[in-house]
Amino acid sequence: MGIKGEPRMGIRRHYPSRGMWMGLRALVITIAVLLGMASPLSASAAAPTGTMSLNQLDYQTTQQVTVTYTTSRPSSTNWVGIYADPGNGPVNGQQLGASTKWEYAPGSAGTISIPASGLSAGAYVAYYLYNDGYTWLANPVKFRITDSARARTGSMSLDGLDYPAGDPVSVTYSTSQPSSLNWVGIYADPGNGPVNDQYVRPSTKWLYAPGSSGQISIPTAGLSPGHYVAYYLYNDGYSRVASPLKFRVVPSTAATTLKVVSFNTWMAASQVTDGLTKATNFITSSGADVVALQESGGYLAKDLARDLGWYYYQGPGSVAIISRYAITQTFGPALDNTGLGARLNLGGGKQAVVWSVHLDAYPYGPYNACYEGMTPAQIEDAERDSSRRVVQINDILTRAAPEINAAKSGGPPVFLAGDFNAPSHLDWVPAAASQNCGYSSVNWPTSRAVSDAGLNDSYRVVNPLSATMPGDTWSPVYPKNNGSTGPDEPQDRIDFVHYAGSATPVSSAAEVRGTPQPVPDNQNNEWVSDHRAVVTTFNLT
Repeated sequence: MGIKGEPRMGIRRHYPSRGMWMGLRALVITIAVLLGMASPLSASAAAPTGTMSLNQLDYQTTQQVTVTYTTSRPSSTNWVGIYADPGNGPVNGQQLGASTKWEYAPGSAGTISIPASGLSAGAYVAYYLYNDGYTWLANPVKFRITDSARARTGSMSLDGLDYPAGDPVSVTYSTSQPSSLNWVGIYADPGNGPVNDQYVRPSTKWLYAPGSSGQISIPTAGLSPGHYVAYYLYNDGYSRVASPLKFRVVPSTAATTLKVVSFNTWMAASQVTDGLTKATNFITSSGADVVALQESGGYLAKDLARDLGWYYYQGPGSVAIISRYAITQTFGPALDNTGLGARLNLGGGKQAVVWSVHLDAYPYGPYNACYEGMTPAQIEDAERDSSRRVVQINDILTRAAPEINAAKSGGPPVFLAGDFNAPSHLDWVPAAASQNCGYSSVNWPTSRAVSDAGLNDSYRVVNPLSATMPGDTWSPVYPKNNGSTGPDEPQDRIDFVHYAGSATPVSSAAEVRGTPQPVPDNQNNEWVSDHRAVVTTFNLT
């Protein structure tokens, strides 16, 4: 044992002019070259597909950190490194600082133990890494080392790991420091529980655990399906009496409906004040069950899932998925990190597959139509030849084909949701020509590819008349090309929730919250995005 020694950024879809876009693109490329980042994101930065878990979250310096792992990329030199938290662990396959402890983790699955001796009390992160390098094989796991001499001596156990919603969590506890105000709190996982004896976020449920030992029963009624952690805490405070324990709340019966949302978060909800809270409030108020995120910045899904108590699958760039239902399998990321998918456990043996999609923004077809006056054939050729959208959606559809074909044959339904940065052939029709700069028909290749793959457009199924129910998603904050000024910005429906299989859309709408003010007066908007979100409710059969 010893010491072992910036991804591609999402770009806002709107630009004041194509000339400025080209100038900004050149500037971005120049900066990237100067920073040594001009090459595309390497395969090593792809979202990890393995798993890693620790046997507890708190360790004394006399204990072993027991790590269980799985991977589809076995190697005799895969390894687990322990790093100080925050800031020392590898990022994007690159070493930042030295590990404090490490052990090899060979094979496709196994368990290893790393002694905590020699580690100072504090916060740490375990990383499962590939082939003597720094590529993540699984998401890192945080834990804490406590000084054995100062640690409170106590124990806590649960009577299970998975609890159907509504069933109580039975907690057995003991301590050498009894108090009538000792308590057990249930916190959403990850990230909500107390850290270093300090409050971070409120518990979702709690009960007092008095005396030196006993058993209490904490109801799960009102808790959404998801990950949780139980903390045994001292005397109405936040000092841990015993190591926290993880568990899950799972659906008690099969879901009969599913509300799917496509939500472009506009640079990870950073373009308005208190964006994370506002994004969380929208998801809660929408009643969403699963949200396909775009422009998540490589991190927003984790933050939202923490606040909601949900599951998440975060890609390295724009796309991510958060779900109140357990994620049991992941797919992708796809070409150019434009798509990824997740299989959900809806309870009672029922499943669904959801993909989040964010295709390239430029060149933008409605500009070719409304500003440059291209013919329909020229517009369609530009979509195929000048943008990468058709290549990207075809790659996503190829990856999703086994699940789509299974859905059409009675398997779990598939949902393909996201920001396609292109309109639909179902909207550019003669009846809606006045809304589409006079064009009576454009056969937009991306929507056509999705339709040809056997998926349906949920909004247009529920709202079939494009002339009276346009459902525009671009843009509530760009009525003009520069926001408040310039020529009229083409308004269009470029965000979608498509579906295949045993699901029937019963409602679908393009939604905002509050009254969004145009750019540049958007900072105090309640609505965090420059797109409207698409919210579709499905009946499941």
